[in-house]
Amino acid sequence: MNRISTRWLYHLVIWAILATLMVFVDTIAIKEDAGIYEEIIGLGIGLSVAFECFRYKSMRMATWLWIGWLVYGLGNLFDVLDEVVSSEKFKVLYLDTSLTIMGMVLISYGFLKQTVAGEKMIAQLNGEAAANKSLRAKLYKDARLDELTQLGNRRACFERFSKLGLITHRLYYFDLDKFKQCNDTHGHKIGDKVLKIFGQNLSSTFGSQAAFRVGGDEFVAFSKNEHDLGALSASLCTGITDYGVDVSIGFVNVKADANIDELLNRADGEMYKAKFRRQSRA
Repeated sequence: MNRISTRWLYHLVIWAILATLMVFVDTIAIKEDAGIYEEIIGLGIGLSVAFECFRYKSMRMATWLWIGWLVYGLGNLFDVLDEVVSSEKFKVLYLDTSLTIMGMVLISYGFLKQTVAGEKMIAQLNGEAAANKSLRAKLYKDARLDELTQLGNRRACFERFSKLGLITHRLYYFDLDKFKQCNDTHGHKIGDKVLKIFGQNLSSTFGSQAAFRVGGDEFVAFSKNEHDLGALSASLCTGITDYGVDVSIGFVNVKADANIDELLNRADGEMYKAKFRRQSRA
């Protein structure tokens, strides 16, 4: 509150002095010239605006403005004094016009600097906004992506079901057989390789947007077509049977109004039935 009072008090004092000067200008002027009133007003404007700009002196761009307005006001002051005292005695008063012009040049330069700085700031903000948008997109993708296989994760599966449920007819559930033994025998590096290969095979068969890793060695895929399970198993196991890994497959038909949890549970159940039958035959 004190700052506001001090600020306006300054303007009040300046304009009160100038108003008083305008009242007595006829008595102190050495020559008649109505333009002296304009010069006094110009002096007041220069001093007031220079003060306002000076309040923001910490901003580099404002420096040119308050200096410019101060020089402009000084030019008007010399112009006023030229009406009061003889320029022949004080030849410095001949600089009144030069100072006024110089002040306007400095003011223009200050505005130019502010415009350029504003454009740079806008460009910077746009760049930051684009970077933030890109980061949000990456975080969104990472939250729905299985990093190892580059397939969608369980969250992605649930989110995409609203679309996939309308355009696909069958949900396949896959579980890698003897994967634990592969890890124990060959190590986790080979285990990761097996998962990557299977993920690539799954993506090639069903498309990357319709295949998901929903567990450690469990995957699901949506399909528009019905696949022969024997041929599908052979195709998906390409490159992993060398490590003793095979796959059990279960499937259910997809209905648009179905619940994804229910579908996954049913498909999981069908997969375990298929696994049990294979083990029984073995």
